[in-house]
Amino acid sequence: MEKVSVCIIKTDLENKEFENTINSLEENLEFIDEIIYTGSEEEIPETDLKIKSLKIQSENKALLRNKAIENAKNELILFISNATELEDSTVEEFIETYEESNADIVYPHEVIKTFEDEEIIRNFSDWFNKENSLLQSLAIENHLPEFGILFKKEIFNKTGKFNENFEDFEFYDFIYKNINNLKLKLSDISFITEIETDRFVDTSFNSKSLRDMVQKYDWKTEIFPSLNWEGNEKLAFATAYSLIGKQLEKYHDYFNASEYYRKALLIFHNQHTLLNLINTYYNMGFFEKALELVNQEQGLDEKSIETLTEKINQSKSLVENIEKAIEEGYAGEILSSAGEIVEIYQGAPIYNILGVIYLLKNEINTAYKFLYKAVIMNPLDEDILRNLVDVSKQIGKEKKVESLIIRIIDKKETLVS
Repeated sequence: MEKVSVCIIKTDLENKEFENTINSLEENLEFIDEIIYTGSEEEIPETDLKIKSLKIQSENKALLRNKAIENAKNELILFISNATELEDSTVEEFIETYEESNADIVYPHEVIKTFEDEEIIRNFSDWFNKENSLLQSLAIENHLPEFGILFKKEIFNKTGKFNENFEDFEFYDFIYKNINNLKLKLSDISFITEIETDRFVDTSFNSKSLRDMVQKYDWKTEIFPSLNWEGNEKLAFATAYSLIGKQLEKYHDYFNASEYYRKALLIFHNQHTLLNLINTYYNMGFFEKALELVNQEQGLDEKSIETLTEKINQSKSLVENIEKAIEEGYAGEILSSAGEIVEIYQGAPIYNILGVIYLLKNEINTAYKFLYKAVIMNPLDEDILRNLVDVSKQIGKEKKVESLIIRIIDKKETLVS
């Protein structure tokens, strides 16, 4: 039976979790030939295991995976994080599944251990010989784990390695881009445990990967084969645009979601998509733009108009009153009431306000995270963007902000028509 190279991708966890990872590797040692860690030796918990440290200081997970591939000497590479715990027979089960199927990638079921010490079980389907069906989900991350993945190293000669423009979501982007050249097999008796982290999740990578995917593959035969293309092509296109927009909303990319909703409405005007478009403008903080669409000419009834108008104006007033309170020196009181505020409205202006408050408190890194998310939600608001740029200069993250804007506002991207 073959042995594997285990490649541990560094995350931002304390050594307590990393120690659990190391302990789980000891239980699988019979089937492990080498262990590679992308971080520094000082971060590795005390152990008798021989672990090669690559000493890479980077948050770019695609780069970390690629360096691990370059250093791995075995045909089989098992990617885990330092928040991954294996069961005592996991590696053996992976190898057996690989040898039986000759798959390019073997993956397990997953248990996520939350901060509250609860366990969320994620059971996955076996996508072997039906990999292309994953495209139809528009959310591949819901159908595969990120770590605990066994790769056949040879496959990278055909596909190339991970795209280093994707510092995050790199694994799922790799699957999206190469789905027609990959065989994925579930190790159906295997489970890995992934410890939940407080790492900031940049959903702009999710959005960019999805938008790239829908440009790459055929809508009629690969992404939306269940739509009635022959019976009513216009309705099928409008539905497809709306489905993509809805997924982009889930990634908080309201700018691109609005583009897809508008395209859908131009093809087939309907209240469902109209309400989605109004909601994107509302969450971006474009209250006047949202209100322009709330009228009978758009097909809305009087009750809907009254309800939407009240909701939008209420949130608009909330934002204006908070901004005024901050100017008058009540930032601390606003922060104390943040929980109550987000129950009413969670749009881009609120994340911008929280970023400004943390900046006033001189908590620069926290301010950066809030402002960064605000820009994901609305990259067109000059005030929000200016705030993020100013903060990024203080912590040396100007290039990250520049890359974010390029990802969200992709001038080279054209909608399918």
